[in-house]
Amino acid sequence: MRSVLVIIFFLIEVCVSAQTIVGRIHDEQGQVVVGATIEEQGVRNGTISDADGRYTLRLKNGLPTRLIVRCVGFAVDSVDADGQRVDIVLRAEDVMGEQVDIVGQKKGSGFEGVDVSLAGGAVAIDGGVEGLIKSQMGVSSNSELSSQYRVRGGNFDENIVYVNGIEIYRPFLIRAGEQEGLSFVNPDMVDEINFSAGGFDASYGDKMSSVLDVRYKRPQSTHWGARVSLLGASAHAEGATKSGVVSHITGVRYKTNQYLFGTLDTRGDYAPTFFDVQTYWTINPTEKMHVGLLAYYAANGYKFIPQDRETTFGTISEARKLTIYFEGKEKDRYRTCVTAADVSYVASDRLTLGLRGSMFRTVEEENYDILGEYWLQEAVASQSMSGADLSDNIGVGGYMQHARNDLFGEVYSGAVFADLTSNIGNIDAQAKLTTEHYSDYTDEWEYTDSAGYVASPSMGKLSMQSVRMAHNSLRQLRTEVHMLNRLPRIDLGEGKMQIDLGVRLSHLDTNSAVLISPRASVAYWTGNKRFRVSGGRYGQMPTLREMKRDEDATLNTQLKPQDSWQVIGGMDIYFGSEERPMKFTTEVYYKWLRSLNPYNIDNVRLRYMADNCAQGYAVGVDFKLNGELVRGVDSWATFSLMKTAEDVENDGHGYIPRPSDQRVQFSMVVQDYMPNNRSITAMLSMYFGSGLPFGPQGCERWQATNRMPGYKRVDLGLYKDFALNAEGENIRKHTRKAQFGIEVFNLFDFANTISYFWVRDTYGYHYAVPNYLTSRRINVKLTLEF
Repeated sequence: MRSVLVIIFFLIEVCVSAQTIVGRIHDEQGQVVVGATIEEQGVRNGTISDADGRYTLRLKNGLPTRLIVRCVGFAVDSVDADGQRVDIVLRAEDVMGEQVDIVGQKKGSGFEGVDVSLAGGAVAIDGGVEGLIKSQMGVSSNSELSSQYRVRGGNFDENIVYVNGIEIYRPFLIRAGEQEGLSFVNPDMVDEINFSAGGFDASYGDKMSSVLDVRYKRPQSTHWGARVSLLGASAHAEGATKSGVVSHITGVRYKTNQYLFGTLDTRGDYAPTFFDVQTYWTINPTEKMHVGLLAYYAANGYKFIPQDRETTFGTISEARKLTIYFEGKEKDRYRTCVTAADVSYVASDRLTLGLRGSMFRTVEEENYDILGEYWLQEAVASQSMSGADLSDNIGVGGYMQHARNDLFGEVYSGAVFADLTSNIGNIDAQAKLTTEHYSDYTDEWEYTDSAGYVASPSMGKLSMQSVRMAHNSLRQLRTEVHMLNRLPRIDLGEGKMQIDLGVRLSHLDTNSAVLISPRASVAYWTGNKRFRVSGGRYGQMPTLREMKRDEDATLNTQLKPQDSWQVIGGMDIYFGSEERPMKFTTEVYYKWLRSLNPYNIDNVRLRYMADNCAQGYAVGVDFKLNGELVRGVDSWATFSLMKTAEDVENDGHGYIPRPSDQRVQFSMVVQDYMPNNRSITAMLSMYFGSGLPFGPQGCERWQATNRMPGYKRVDLGLYKDFALNAEGENIRKHTRKAQFGIEVFNLFDFANTISYFWVRDTYGYHYAVPNYLTSRRINVKLTLEF
């Protein structure tokens, strides 16, 4: 096989050995320019930029040369090229007044660009792209062990993630962050990150909260790198043929949080192993055609043999201590694979056509039998001379938890899309079919025998605290069509206006639901300010997870889509100097939520009622300040106020907080370097989120109105790059980075609560025993790039 690949690449090189220039074309606001013509001056030779604004031009005269670039609505530009990569910025015709350089807005007014350089280097346990997203405006999280996040009152299932236009699915049986492992997105392979916390246009799918749109690299030269730490390792390699016709990037990752789990209250033998490999190839057989191929495989496992647990909780005057001794073990397995392909063809300088297909497959197993025997004690200050603490037993009991859960899922999708530039604007249209097949077997129960009450055999039956047993098979076909028109920019005196209009239509065959979602946005910028308003209908077709009833694990296949009407207004102000550019952003939003499917949160698992029996709302305001506190590195801070509530029909309790009602959220990421040595850098991440609602195990929704303590965390990273000198210049000819870092997670050792374990004493009083997250840990990390 290897010799065959060598021969193929040799033939490609022979056929396309002429010098080639590649690059991307965008306008002054960072939006890609589709259908621009790029010509080599003096000869009849040219090409056209594709749907991503990229182009590949094989030269006839060789380098150096001059390129002539033309596109409707932009001034003709000429660019001197003396290298193999040339990115071009086109200027709109008849531009009046000062133009603001709005970086990262190529996806429309609802999106914010995220610094790609930090994707693999952020100081955080979960790291990666999601670690950066958690610090963005409107985003909240209360677990460093999970890559999941909430956006403006939504839950984990209301966020959608795209990689190269392919929708990404996450495993279904994950219960806790300890089992989650690696997210799909490999930060070493990322080229662009665009994130929208709401108000996104009609080209994005049926989710109610947010969109994370990631694009992988199309390398133009050969590089490789590796990263090793106490939490795992990763490596990647990238390259391209000399002509630039074929490129690839491949990444391998291994992660284990065993080192972190040693700080948890439950002691035992943790054996988490998370591994994945993925590769992305691009082929440009002609100047007008682009082919992309993506493949991914993940093998994740979680083994756990608990030994004992000791947790102290309560107040100084009413201190309690819970001690549990365990028997049994847990063994979970998750196997996931994804393959995808897309083909785009530039039919003319105004029209690009394309096809896209993908396959997602998951096999998941969750197996555990855990026996726990506990002692609940009331701490009493000793009157002895030794001063030792004595404890009074106030509760003794035991429980047994059992599960044999299996899930098999396949999702196939195919889409045809077109991008047309016309006199009435840029039109983006797509039709997509998705077929889903799931086989879900649930067998789990919990038996409790505790002081004050004994679940004993009655009439020959053993009474269980909870039983969930079902065998479900689900097949459904999802149809999605959208059309988006980005109208030509309108000159308004000293400013300009951009209007986007779109509509999305979705249909699900299992419940015959049809969802029509009109959406619109208006952006106006003048001088150093930009104003925007967006909104429309954002519905959410039900998935297997939402159809599954928490009560008995059966499916409600007639569940209707959740529905929301949203409006968002925002403003950007650019200020500072050329040496210290700054940006202030604020957004205010309101969401009217209908046909809601109420749920409770168990760590990171969402347990739904599987019934459209509630309505609600979310309202809030977000602020963000970002810029270069020190020259050359970006820092930012966000602050959010939000309230979300729902009213469950016929429960007699009116509006109650939704499980995602985190009223206050603050985050800050600061980067710095030594004043006299730029090879030594530091990063500080700070997070605070007010407490989330919770209730007793198995409670009704109206009972889940207590509040957890707030989530507080500070992480610090110090790094030395041996490939740079004191001025920050590279001094190693073939080494791009040789960085050694020391990271301190949870610097101030805050005890954060993720969930509760419920016990009862001899008097029948219930206690919520907090399940704490990780405490302070020091990590060592080495990063090499060549």
